[in-house]
Amino acid sequence: MKSNEKILEELKKELLRIGSTNQRDYDLLKKKGQVYSTTICRRLKRSWPEVVEQDVLKL
Repeated sequence: MKSNEKILEELKKELLRIGSTNQRDYDLLKKKGQVYSTTICRRLKRSWPEVVEQDVLKL
């Protein structure tokens, strides 16, 4: 199982590649093998906007 920090690092890379922080865009355009946004939110116990604004943008 990946650590929360590793998941956030991969999420940041994917969001930069996609060019959007929109949850739906991420789920539609993520690379194979990346976890869904709902899984990330559930694991971190945060909403998508909180994950993006408070966690990913601080990396």
